[in-house]
This record gives sequence, structure tokens and C-alpha cells, in this order.
Amino acid sequence: SQPWDMELNHRQSSPINVLTQTGRFVNEAIGTIARRNRQTQEDKDIWIDEASPSLYPEYYRNAFHYQSDGWMSTDSANVYETSTETLFLGRQDAMQRTSLAPLVEYSKTRKDKSKPLKVLEIACGTGRFMTFMRDNLPIDTECTAVDLSPFYLDKARDNDAYWRKTRRQADNLGKDDIKPLRLVQASAENLPFEEGSFDAVVCVYLYHELPREARARVSAEMSRVLKKDGLLVFTDSIQQGDRPSLDAFIGNFEKMNEPYYVDYTQDDLPTHFMKEGLKPMEKTVRSTTKSLTFRKSD
Repeated sequence: SQPWDMELNHRQSSPINVLTQTGRFVNEAIGTIARRNRQTQEDKDIWIDEASPSLYPEYYRNAFHYQSDGWMSTDSANVYETSTETLFLGRQDAMQRTSLAPLVEYSKTRKDKSKPLKVLEIACGTGRFMTFMRDNLPIDTECTAVDLSPFYLDKARDNDAYWRKTRRQADNLGKDDIKPLRLVQASAENLPFEEGSFDAVVCVYLYHELPREARARVSAEMSRVLKKDGLLVFTDSIQQGDRPSLDAFIGNFEKMNEPYYVDYTQDDLPTHFMKEGLKPMEKTVRSTTKSLTFRKSD
């Protein structure tokens, strides 16, 4: 079936929303292009003070993509979906949805179905992809989303509320038939959950914005909170060798104030997960995105 947001009555198709998002995107694009052309340190920094490293690591205090305020403002959260969909020429949603197939298959074939499926998304951003997950998983799935930005978490809360409203109307469900998304502000390097809390963990487009040592720590944390025989779905940019015809150009994305991107394209990602007891399963490449799946040993 088609994605839930493609229905004609979805709010993103309304003329008011189209005009609003167009205005936001044009204003953001003007600023982004100007900052990219200047490339000063001031253009790369955000307003978060260096005195808060315990919550916001140094690598996070960066205006990725030269976007306004990095991840730390309502304006940034409100324009992000339109900006990235435009940047990737309409491929963003389709590439992210590469993560859905293994997750849906796991929900159908997992051993213990006596309790609702518990899913965690790391670095959920605006929560847009989470709505696609929830729309394709059993309605009683208990979903948790983690992000460091309170502004993006608030946007995720709004997206989840709208999805639940739309789904209730489509399926004639009661107000309490779909649980709200659980939203948690936390670092992926130090997840506030007990060991083995989730049946599945999903991470989309995070690792290319992390230094290598942080990737290792996040991998360890995702493995820790995953149940035995649980599923990890990892989706991010392709790397060197995934599409050889693009190898000469793949590093250009670093120019969008992505300081860890080139190192990411050369990192041996499966090793991070295998060191934590995760078994590699499948690899899928779609356009400039790839998904890797892993299972945690019994």
C-alpha cells in the first residue's frame, strides 16, 4: 500500500502548508548558501555554550548542513523535512523507508508474540520516519524515540499526534486504542534504558555525523538495550565501495559542514556491531542510502 502521508487529505498537501513550507525553505536556503560560501567558524558553530558537554557533546554543537542553529531551534525542526527532501531530489523518504522491510518481517516472524513489540528509534529527529514505522507495524507496538534536540522531539510529538489522529479516523478506532509515542531526550552514547529493553532498535542517518569513537559507543549501547534474538536496523549513507561509480564523488558531502563524513565512508561499520555480539544479516542499497541488519545472539 502507499505511504500514509500520500493520502489526498493529508495536511502536507494543503495549499496553506505548501505555501508555508515554501517560504520557510526559501528563507533557509538563502542563509544556508551564504554560510556555505563563507565557511567561517562562526557559520559552523551553534548557540549552545561549551559549558554543557555533559548533555551536548562537542561534535553535536555543529551547524550540520550549514542549517540555521544546527539541530537546536524550532525554525530548524520546522524546515528540516522540506530541506532534506529537496536536497535529495525527492528521494529522502523513499531511502529511509529501506528500513521498513526487515522490521515488518521481524514483527511477523519473531518467536515471542505474547507481548506487544517494543521498538526504539535512535536519533529520531522530527519523528517522520517513526510515523512510517508505526503505520506498518502492529497497532499495539510500543514505540520509543530518542533524540538530543528538544526542538526536534517537540516536532516528533506533533507528527506522532497527527499520525494517531489520522489512523484512528481511518480505522474507526477509539482515542485510547493507539498509545502515544514515548519521547526521550538522551544521548545515543548513554541510553537511559535497562539491558534488553527492546525487541528492535532502529537507527537512521546518525553515524555519518559522529566521530568514529562515538560510533563505537553508540553501537555498544544499541546492543546493550536490545533483547536476545532482537533485530537492529541500521540505515545511513552509502560508503566507499557500495556504489563504485560514486566513489570519486562521495566525499563531497563533507563540504556541507559534515566534518565526520569522509571518515564515515571509510569506517568498517559491521565491526562496531560484531564486537558487541551482533550477527550481520542483510545489506540493502537504494540510491545513496544503505541498510544493514543485525541479530543479537541468544
